[in-house]
Amino acid sequence: MELKDRNKFEELKATGRLPSPKGVALALINLTQQEDFTASEVTHVVQSDPALAGRLLKLANSSRQGLSRPVVSLSQAVMLLGIPMVRNVALGLSLLTENMEGVCKSFDFQRFWSRSLASAISNQWLGYRAQTAADETFTCGLLSQVGRLALAILFPQEYSEVLDEAAGKPVAELLKLEQGRFAIDHRHLTSALLQDWGLPPLFVEAVFHHEAPEEAEFEEGSRPYLITHSLHFSAYLGEICQLSEEARRRMLPRLYVLGARLGMDADAVNLLSDQVVAEWRDWGTILQVQTHDLPPFAEMAAAMPAVPTVLGGKQQFPLRVLVVDDSPAILALLEKLLTDIGHAVRTAVNGQDGLSKALEWQPQLIITDWVMPEMDGLALCKALRESRAGRMMYLIILTVLEDEEKLVEAFEAGADDYIVKPFSERALKARLRAGQRVVQLQEEILLEREDVRRSAAELAVTNQRLLEAALTDSLTQLPNRRYGLERFDEEWAASGRHESPLSCMLLDIDRFKQINDTHGHDAGDAVLRQSATLIRKAIRKEDVVCRLGGEEFLVICPAADLKSTALAAERLRLAFEKAAFDFPGGSLKLTASIGVASRDANLPGPEALLKIADQALYTAKQAGRNRVVVYSRKAPSPPAKEKN
Repeated sequence: MELKDRNKFEELKATGRLPSPKGVALALINLTQQEDFTASEVTHVVQSDPALAGRLLKLANSSRQGLSRPVVSLSQAVMLLGIPMVRNVALGLSLLTENMEGVCKSFDFQRFWSRSLASAISNQWLGYRAQTAADETFTCGLLSQVGRLALAILFPQEYSEVLDEAAGKPVAELLKLEQGRFAIDHRHLTSALLQDWGLPPLFVEAVFHHEAPEEAEFEEGSRPYLITHSLHFSAYLGEICQLSEEARRRMLPRLYVLGARLGMDADAVNLLSDQVVAEWRDWGTILQVQTHDLPPFAEMAAAMPAVPTVLGGKQQFPLRVLVVDDSPAILALLEKLLTDIGHAVRTAVNGQDGLSKALEWQPQLIITDWVMPEMDGLALCKALRESRAGRMMYLIILTVLEDEEKLVEAFEAGADDYIVKPFSERALKARLRAGQRVVQLQEEILLEREDVRRSAAELAVTNQRLLEAALTDSLTQLPNRRYGLERFDEEWAASGRHESPLSCMLLDIDRFKQINDTHGHDAGDAVLRQSATLIRKAIRKEDVVCRLGGEEFLVICPAADLKSTALAAERLRLAFEKAAFDFPGGSLKLTASIGVASRDANLPGPEALLKIADQALYTAKQAGRNRVVVYSRKAPSPPAKEKN
């Protein structure tokens, strides 16, 4: 953002009238800016707003991606979604509920939020699909146009005039008018607001460019490219959801073009769009945002006008055509007619010559005279139909007779169509169009079969890689939160079946925020990767470690009682205390705090076990950090430290 835009933003912010988070959303933003907040504190804040709690539970269940049981506990929802996403969703929904109406006549507040909600849901689904970290995707989709909302609130009369003047014009014209009237446009204002609310720079930049993503010149397939184009697609889909049937029909073809840029074919676009519309209507009911029914997108696509097969006199689907005739004049005439409309043409002077060239060149369509020396047209048809390649060729017979018995004989020999000589150019082109449709359909079937064969060969490997990617934290290569919660469910069930103990540790790196603030995020990333390696080496082979998010790690300890797990946690704490963590340009000494808990008869499920481990971790932090605290019903207490 240029300095003049930043100065203008600070001036607008000083008015106190910009859209801003309120209540619980503001409390969450303030809490998560502190160094030592915990998931329990976040859950406690969210519990004070039942409406937000209900919406987070719904979002957690829509995001479960294969978890075996529905999410019914708010603490489990917070763990599943992650604190950044909880904060961001609270931020977005706070702004929505606080700004549902206004006095700017040409700004439709309900339509704005309805479109933004559809965009948010679409962007979240695309985030899951592309695995681009969905913590910010919902909020970015919801608030990608919040600068327009801000201008409508700040300058209701003036902005109404600007919108009227820009109606029907490209977005670049609207930006120009906004800059001229307000010394800032909605794109820069949106970016400044998102920056002010703490969204990561990568997502702020994507929001800034999403209305014209080609201007950003991101490398195709890169993370910024995917995030920006996902936002562009989602905004376009959100707009389609608002339109009349006729307007949707005009806009729908471009939706498939935008989907292709994200690697989606038409079926994938239809499936995603239908999912978005279904959730959009559910969320609309909860948030009291206007929505409406839409037909299935495949049905709407089927009603789109077909693309003509000929443009500018040239075929859009040119064929390889072999013409077989013993008349040089007929050969020359057909060759010219077919070449002029864009087909590739070869000729043969009799059936034997035609058979040889057909098997060598593999034409898609053959036009052959009936009566010829050496091998006539019927014999040529029969010979071709006996070969595998020839069975796929479209055969047209030229004949001087339109006798029914003769035509039956021709069709039984393998001909697909006939033309009576002398023929007109119009009749020839009509027969060619019929053959072209059949050949094009055959080509599509062959391509689909090839895709199926190739997909079948790659499917097992691809599925395994996708599964691993979906369950792996990209930075540390540890299992991620989703895997950890699923595995916790499994170990809880196994513990119940075998009546064996089950314990867990929650580990948090002390003062991690200071590392990022002092040494930069590269240093923080290096510390997290080395921490993951250290934890793996310190725990048992049968233990399961995952990164819950940020600097917090979960260790699941099957068949381990509370005492042995506490001793293992103390060894792990000592390992952190003794280790040196290297990063580009330096080295650090760090400590860790660990909360330990074990299953007992009073706990209803794994989420309860996780919750009391989190309480023990919080106690360790409050007691001065660099310690292990074991949860007990009386009070969490530290175990005796091992001697060095």
